[in-house]
Amino acid sequence: MIRQSPGPASRGARRCAVAALAGALLAGCFGGGDDTEEKKAEPTAAPQLSLADVHAAEAADVDAGGTLRIGVSSFPATFNPVHTDGVASTAPQILAPTLGSAVRVTEDGSWTLDRDYATSVEVTDQDPFTVRVELNEQAVWQGGTAITSADMVSFVDAMQDDDFAAAAAPAFDDIERVEPDGRFAYDVVFDGPNADWPAAVYPTLPKAYTKSAQTFNRAMTARAPSSNGPFRVASIERRTGTITLERNPRWWGAEPRLDSIVWRIGEPGVLAAAHRADELEVAPLTPENREALAGAELRASLGSEWSHLTLNGGTGPLEDADVRRAVALAVDIDGIVAATSKRYGTRTVAMDSVVLLPGQAGHRETRRARDLEQAERLLAKAGWRREGDGPARRKGRPLTLSLPVPDTMTGAIQRAELVAENLAEVGVRVKVTKVPGRTFFERVVIPLDFDLTTFAWQAQAFDLADTRQLFTPIDGPQNFTGKASGAMAKAFDAAIAETDDRRRAARIAKVDAVARAQASIIPLAVIPSVLAVDPRVVNYGPTALADLDWTIVGYAEKGKG
Repeated sequence: MIRQSPGPASRGARRCAVAALAGALLAGCFGGGDDTEEKKAEPTAAPQLSLADVHAAEAADVDAGGTLRIGVSSFPATFNPVHTDGVASTAPQILAPTLGSAVRVTEDGSWTLDRDYATSVEVTDQDPFTVRVELNEQAVWQGGTAITSADMVSFVDAMQDDDFAAAAAPAFDDIERVEPDGRFAYDVVFDGPNADWPAAVYPTLPKAYTKSAQTFNRAMTARAPSSNGPFRVASIERRTGTITLERNPRWWGAEPRLDSIVWRIGEPGVLAAAHRADELEVAPLTPENREALAGAELRASLGSEWSHLTLNGGTGPLEDADVRRAVALAVDIDGIVAATSKRYGTRTVAMDSVVLLPGQAGHRETRRARDLEQAERLLAKAGWRREGDGPARRKGRPLTLSLPVPDTMTGAIQRAELVAENLAEVGVRVKVTKVPGRTFFERVVIPLDFDLTTFAWQAQAFDLADTRQLFTPIDGPQNFTGKASGAMAKAFDAAIAETDDRRRAARIAKVDAVARAQASIIPLAVIPSVLAVDPRVVNYGPTALADLDWTIVGYAEKGKG
C-alpha cells in the first residue's frame, strides 16, 4: 500500500494512503499505544483545545541565539519532502525550517501571502481559472540560484509525470500549463476553478531536482534538498540519530532568532527521558510515554488526525444503507471522544465532518445525536428485528459484523471494543479480532476483508480533492468503503469548483450531509497533538494546520517568559 507505483493515483495518496496509513503504523495514527485496559472514561476538565498552541511572542521579545533540540519519532525514509516515501515519513516536519512557500497556511487553515517568497499571489481570471504569482526577486535557493518561473515549470512537469514517485497535492494534476512572464512572474492556468489552488502555485524544489526522475526519486535518500528557508541542513548523522540545522547564510528575510535546530530521533520513552534530563527542549507526548512526562509543561492543540469507523458497504449486511445508518446512529461518539481525551490527558472534541476540522475555516457544526431507537427502527426496516434484548435477526440469522484491528495499536483496539459495546445495545454483534499490525492494510483494509474497521485519516488545508478519494471512485486506492455514489462525487466536485469562501463552506456542508446519508465513513474524534516543551521556548508548539514562522521561534527574552 505504501509503496504504490507512481502515477496520478499514488500522487493523490499524499495524505490518505501514504501519510495517514504509513504514519498510522509507524507513528501512532491509530491513537498511539499504551497499556490501558479502561474502556470508558470521562472528559477531563481542561478547556477545549484550539488549532494551535505555540505561546506566541513578538520577535523583539525573543532572545537572539541558542539551539532548540526537538525529539522526533523516526528517521526520514528519504529527504525528498514530496516523494511518496518522504511525505509518509518525518521529512516534511524536519525540513520545515529549511523550506518555504509564497502561501503560508494560518491557524484556521486559510492562507496569507508570505512576502519573503512572492510580492503577489492572486486569481486573475475565472475562465480559464488563472493564478498569477509575482516572485520576490531576492529569494534564492541554498546555492545562491534565484527562485524563478523555470523552477515552477519544471516542478509542475515532475508532479504530472508518472515516472516521478511524487506525492504532491492533487491540484497539481489539474494544472493545464504554467506560463512564465519573464524570470520572476508566472501564471498558473488550471483546467477549471479549483478551491485547492493555494497548494499548487509554488515550487517546493529547484529545477535541478526535478529535471529527471532518477534525480527526483533517488538523489535525496541520504541528503537534504536545497534550502530556500531561514535554515539549512548542516549534518545528518544516522549513527547517532541526529539531524542538525543551522542558519542559512543566503537567507534574505528577517534574521532567525535561533542559531541552530537539532532533531533527535528516538522511541517515545527515550525522548521523554531526554526531555526530563534537559537534553531536549521538546518531546512528543504519546499515550506510551505520558506517565514519564508527568510534571512537564505541555502544549496541546487539536491534531490534524481524526479517527473514524469505516463501513464496508460493498458486501454483506452493510450493503443496505439503512443498516449503515443504524450503525452510525448507535455509535456513542461522546464515549469515544472521552476515551481519546483520557489517553492523551487533554480534552479533545468530536470530528463532525469528513472534510474540515472543528474551527477550520468554513467548518459548520453538522453532528447528529446518538439515537438508539431510530437505529433499531432502521434495522427493522432492513429486515433485522430483535426480540427483547436479544440480537437482531433476519430469517433466524443474527446480525454479526467483523471488526479487525491491528494488534500493535491499543488505541484502535479500545475504539473497536467501545464500538462493539455500542452496537450490542441495538442487537448488533460485533466480532473484534486482533490481526498482525505489520500486514493490517495489505491483508485486511486494501482487500476490504472486513465489515467495520477503524484507524485515522489526516486533515490538511486545501485538500478537498484528497478527501474526495476516500469516497470515489470505487476502485480508488484510498476508497475502503466498497461504495461510490454519484451523489457523493457530485457534492465533492461542486465544492472543489467553488473558489468563493462563503459559498464553498455551504457546499462542504452539502458534502457532509451526503456523507451522513451514505454512512460509509463515521468521523469519531480529533486526535490531539501534545508536546512537552521547555517553558522558555516561544512561537513553537503543536499546530493542526498552520505553518510555523521559524524566524521567530526561540527563547523568551529574560523577564518576559
